Amino acid sequence: MTSYLPVLAALATLLLWPPRVVVPQRLRVERPGRSRSAGGASAAELAWVEALVAELWAGRDPDAAVVVASSATSAFPEVAAVARAGGDVVAALRVSARSALSRGVAACWEVAHGSGTGLAASLTVLADAARDTERVRNELRAGVAEPRATAIVLATLPLLGVALGTALGAAPVPWLLGSAPGRVVLAAGLGLEAVGAWWSWRITVSLEAAL
Repeated sequence: MTSYLPVLAALATLLLWPPRVVVPQRLRVERPGRSRSAGGASAAELAWVEALVAELWAGRDPDAAVVVASSATSAFPEVAAVARAGGDVVAALRVSARSALSRGVAACWEVAHGSGTGLAASLTVLADAARDTERVRNELRAGVAEPRATAIVLATLPLLGVALGTALGAAPVPWLLGSAPGRVVLAAGLGLEAVGAWWSWRITVSLEAAL
């Protein structure tokens, strides 16, 4: 049995490598707390909008509200500088926009200045929608962890079967490595395992890329 330990270790590496190494490298930037997903707002942006809404509801004028919100959250300092100088806040927001949320703030600002619509009310709706969207996105990310864990468990089952057969005295490793039928079965099994791991990886990648 001892002589076959390196072979079993190599099989374990082949079986566990695709779902546990490749997937995190591809999905590293999608994880919650490290970065926003495509089109999603970061926590700093959402905090900035909420601070801006709070200042507007408190009666502060929009330019001053931008300055205070940026000071409180350290977000969009360039927009705060433009507002402090009395410049075009909408243009600054569009240049500095990092997500649909900040672009929405620019649109609300432009409409409010052009039609008299209450900026605080529109931004409140925008912030609530962004918060709900981020909550749903985080729930979906948590749900994607289940198929990834399932893929890892399934990848270990063939190795567990070999270990169980060895423990029962069936000697599957000598048969797999020392006979022509065994090598055919081993090659077919490894091929199917690789295809299954790749397929699970593709499903996980596509799900998280859509978030």
